[in-house]
Amino acid sequence: MTGLRLISITAFVVLIVQYGLLTIPLESSTSRVLKVEIRGPIQPSTASYLERVIEKADGTGSSAVLIELDTPGGMLGPTRKIVTTMMASKTPIITHVTPSGARAGSAGTFIVAASHIAAMSPATNIGAATPVGASGEDLGETMESKASQDAAALLRSIAKERGRDSEALESTIFRSASFTSEEALTAGMIDLISDNTSTLLQDVDGLKVTTSSGSVTIQTLHIPVVEFERTMLEKFLDAMGNPNITFILLTIGSIALTLEFLQPGIMVGAFVGILAMGLAFVGLGQLPVNWLGVGLLAGAVILFFVEAQAPGIGLYMAGGLICFVLGAFLLFGGVSTPPLHGSAFAVSTWVIGSASAILAGSLLLALKAFAEAAGKGMPSHAAGIVGSEGVARTNLDPLGSVQVESELWSAEASEEGIRIVAGERVIVNRIDGLTVFVSRIGEGKKSSEKEEIKT
Repeated sequence: MTGLRLISITAFVVLIVQYGLLTIPLESSTSRVLKVEIRGPIQPSTASYLERVIEKADGTGSSAVLIELDTPGGMLGPTRKIVTTMMASKTPIITHVTPSGARAGSAGTFIVAASHIAAMSPATNIGAATPVGASGEDLGETMESKASQDAAALLRSIAKERGRDSEALESTIFRSASFTSEEALTAGMIDLISDNTSTLLQDVDGLKVTTSSGSVTIQTLHIPVVEFERTMLEKFLDAMGNPNITFILLTIGSIALTLEFLQPGIMVGAFVGILAMGLAFVGLGQLPVNWLGVGLLAGAVILFFVEAQAPGIGLYMAGGLICFVLGAFLLFGGVSTPPLHGSAFAVSTWVIGSASAILAGSLLLALKAFAEAAGKGMPSHAAGIVGSEGVARTNLDPLGSVQVESELWSAEASEEGIRIVAGERVIVNRIDGLTVFVSRIGEGKKSSEKEEIKT
């Protein structure tokens, strides 16, 4: 038994190491350059990832950390955290805006400026760091002034520490200026232009920089470059930080939970809804959420539910669709704290339109089905199942579902205080509309017994 347990533990450790859930420290005896890629918006998971990389580099005596950057911008909080980590690094940090066509937009400007060595490939650009709302809209005059002054102060402190031109950097905030690689080099915002990683590592070899531990000579020539992979958790959080994915999950969860409330007992809707909502809230934790948008989406679900309970001319449904669309547009915008560049976090208009159309179609079909069922009352063959035996598919306490003659019915226990466990055999005593009232098959009870049908 002890041997089996040891084998199990060993296999578990191998698996988590294999899939990146556990990081084994790099050997400190071998000098190397740790390479990381930042592609996409700057969000909390990005800051955590870079913090882990720099800590690993400091702890293993790495020659340098190489960041390959291409970002449209991101959130101010994580950007500050990244800058703080970079300023405290004992290891030289080289940031390269690459490949050609890449950009260091907004939040990326801060990361490039905070690097010990800042480089760009030809045909790349940097700048446009004016704070905007979380979905890219302009801020009010007072809020814009406060946010801009705050961001500018951070850039000035970085420029002073790294010896960069503060006026050029501040122009990216106050004038939304954007610079090509050649212009940025001339303005003193970056240190050099390099076509690719190999050229860059040759160019920076032997340069002296000042880190938190003092003056360091960069050694990158003939040094192995090791790519520092994200863990599975970091990859998952990155995916959940996509606003379109988060919005789609919120939509799926809302539809599933609404259908479960309308037709309780099956539990499939509850499972799908809770799972989708749980994943969506993980995504919301990675994004600049405007809770007004979340509230509008929740209001839409409530209106859809009211419409299904009391169908009429569709007024509640129309109101729900309006709330749904407005909530989608405001979900990552509006009155929330401004990121450095919010358009990176906006939900795609195509996604909003498609989701709205699918949602409206699904609700119309569901409402039509409910209306037909209500109009018909009991199915024509319903009387024939009174007295029939079936199986409880869920616990009846007292509500749930049972299967009778290959059909799934909403069910309720006939006797108060009686709990019927899923899997138990039951008998149908009577029917009320589309709900069957059942009891557990007991000793001496004849399955042919029938009670009066209540319509």
